[in-house]
Amino acid sequence: MKLSGLRRETEEESFWPSFTDVMSSLVFVLFFFIIIMVIRQIVNASVWDARLLKADQALAGKQRQLEALNSSLESVSQELDIKMGQLENLESALSEREAEIESLMGQLEQDRAALLQKEQELAEVRSRLQEISVLRLSILGQVKDSIEKELGSVLSNGGEPLVAIDDNANLVINSSLLFDKGSSRISPSGHKLLEKFALAFERILSDPETRKNIDSIIVSGYADSDDTFDYNYNLSCQRAIAVIVSMMKSNPVLETAYGAYFQASGFSEFRPVALGEDEAAKSKNRRIQISINIKDANIQKIITDYMSGQ
Repeated sequence: MKLSGLRRETEEESFWPSFTDVMSSLVFVLFFFIIIMVIRQIVNASVWDARLLKADQALAGKQRQLEALNSSLESVSQELDIKMGQLENLESALSEREAEIESLMGQLEQDRAALLQKEQELAEVRSRLQEISVLRLSILGQVKDSIEKELGSVLSNGGEPLVAIDDNANLVINSSLLFDKGSSRISPSGHKLLEKFALAFERILSDPETRKNIDSIIVSGYADSDDTFDYNYNLSCQRAIAVIVSMMKSNPVLETAYGAYFQASGFSEFRPVALGEDEAAKSKNRRIQISINIKDANIQKIITDYMSGQ
């Protein structure tokens, strides 16, 4: 009895230290686990702190970038406002320019209409001036036609006309139709020819409209180069005078009514129409030339009338 009780007490005494050891071990394990967890939390906290710091730094960088972008945006916005103001000014200036262009276009149309009117007026003036400028050609053409109507076309042995109108609108008569070589005495056939000239000039000068534009009718004599200047000059002048005298004697009306229009001149052997020393060239140079001078006052009057109307 006592032995069994002692065994129970001994068993009870050996059980509690074992339990205590187990519990101590569990506590130690739990403590170790807690320490591990704490260390892990500390490590995790450090990692998160580093991540957070990095995130804060990144956020700060982004904020700086955002601030820079905001500043740039403000600058761009200000510049845009300036550009918009400039654009408005340009649009306003463009509108003014368009208005000016429209005004100028209207003025241009008016100027074109005025120019067209001026061109028409100038065309009329040119036409009138042209009529005067061709008047002497018309008059001499009528004289030539009158002669050819009476006598036919007078030709030289070479087939060239002995009465012609040159490029300067002068009536040219070969002296062989009027004079012998070296003489200022008009031949009988020459007098007959000049009678026709006198009648033609009388008929033309009897027209007041034609006569009012004529200043003078110049009869010029030309010689060849066979003799001296003095001789040729006297000969050319005498021939011109002889032509006028013959026409006046054959037609007294021409002398009394229109004699003041005629003028004689001589040019010796100068101003030849053909170069060379052969007889053909000299024959062409021995000639009587009749020119008509138009009154400059009439031309000036046309111009003055036009200018005074502007």
